[in-house]
Amino acid sequence: MVFGTFVGGLVDSCGRKKFTVIFTVVYALSCITKHFNDFGTLMLGRLLGGISTSLLFTVFDAWLIKSHTDLGLSSYLSKSFATAQYGNSIVAILAGLVANGVASSNGLIPVDHKDIMFRGGFLNPFDLA
Repeated sequence: MVFGTFVGGLVDSCGRKKFTVIFTVVYALSCITKHFNDFGTLMLGRLLGGISTSLLFTVFDAWLIKSHTDLGLSSYLSKSFATAQYGNSIVAILAGLVANGVASSNGLIPVDHKDIMFRGGFLNPFDLA
């Protein structure tokens, strides 16, 4: 909620490509934190997940708008967003089906003997992402 209020302007001033890479890294770190049985690490993961969600919903939209404007295709912008929304819906349904299958494939397994880090089970969809 806090990060999302200013990230759009920051993306415009610092570069969309750079923030696309930052989104990827932050989201990957968010997924990695889910493997740990530590409250602080899990809270860090939630914070990183929120930041990556803010980036997801601003960086790519800003990139699309800027590209349409530069190419003189502003009149097609609403059609592009509609097509993207439809495509996102289809991908979300398919991703949910795949994630359910992967999550059900095996149980949660401790990686070490101290039960600090885990793999498998409901962590599989995050690893797949």
